[in-house]
Amino acid sequence: MKLNTRCIPYGALPYETIESATRSIAKLFDKTPFIPVLPKLDSRDSIERRSLVNIPGVCISDDNTIVLKFDNSYEEKMKLLDKAYNNPTKENLEEFGFEAPFLEKFLQMIKKFKSPHAFINILGPFTISQIIMDAAETQMVADKSYRKLYVQAVCVKALWLINKMSEYCKTTVPVVILEEPMLNKLGDLKRKNGSNTVNLITNIFAKVIDKIKSAGGMVCIQCFEKCDWHIPINAGADMISFDAYNNPNNLNIASDVLHDYISCGGKINWGIVPVVSETMLKTINLDYLKRRLCTTMDGLVMAGIPQRFVYNSALVSIQGNMDNLPLIFAEKAMLTAIQLSKALPVIS
Repeated sequence: MKLNTRCIPYGALPYETIESATRSIAKLFDKTPFIPVLPKLDSRDSIERRSLVNIPGVCISDDNTIVLKFDNSYEEKMKLLDKAYNNPTKENLEEFGFEAPFLEKFLQMIKKFKSPHAFINILGPFTISQIIMDAAETQMVADKSYRKLYVQAVCVKALWLINKMSEYCKTTVPVVILEEPMLNKLGDLKRKNGSNTVNLITNIFAKVIDKIKSAGGMVCIQCFEKCDWHIPINAGADMISFDAYNNPNNLNIASDVLHDYISCGGKINWGIVPVVSETMLKTINLDYLKRRLCTTMDGLVMAGIPQRFVYNSALVSIQGNMDNLPLIFAEKAMLTAIQLSKALPVIS
């Protein structure tokens, strides 16, 4: 997997106008634009809404509350979803698109800058299965009748965006970040229901990843909670992304597969720039973060992964969403991440 950057952009930002968001992203991420969530501009803008709007059976209220309603139209809508999944033409996919304040600017940006890569964030299949499960108060991960719903839901959203991007710049490579904030719950689900095996979840990811890759995209699995990284690696993810600030040793449990993963081109995104609070960002500096990141990466080296593999596959990002931060600190965090990515050593 070749990227023209070592800094991964993503997240919710505190901009209150399209113009200010555009200026910042064009300045910092012209080669790797993304579609930020802008809740201060539109309270309805969220990753959940983007991922689930127009999906059969899913109703989303103005406050982003998710409700399931399997009415008489459900089967007909599932047929349309299946059609878009199996024959992803522009016409078939349009049914499942979404609106976002920054979407049009994102598309114009990749056209203007001919960006080599552009990043798309949507919820991953496991987290969608949990959101739907919570709303229905039933176990849906291992239920074959619903598995098709959340696998195809993720795929058609990604394919719709990839199709849109190709209309504006055919050379831009989409990098689809599948956000999986609930992947850490798999252990609890396995204890409750033995059907929820690691192999089952791995196969679900593999189906989504294969579909996105077949459309020319790259795939990153992102979870900022502790989880089993064997799952996305074995499923074929091009990149894995984790919270390297709060959970620095989380990758050590997957050290047995990381050697082959990296040697085949896999990348690791280290979410090392803390954005939990304004206070933390006031005191953070580049030298400290570089030392902390190198110490964290050296943990994998001590676990047996060659140093050149660990360092040369490393990407960096902020640690989480920043929509609740003052704008000056959100921009400081993004700039710090970019500076850190340029300061990372390359080991020959």
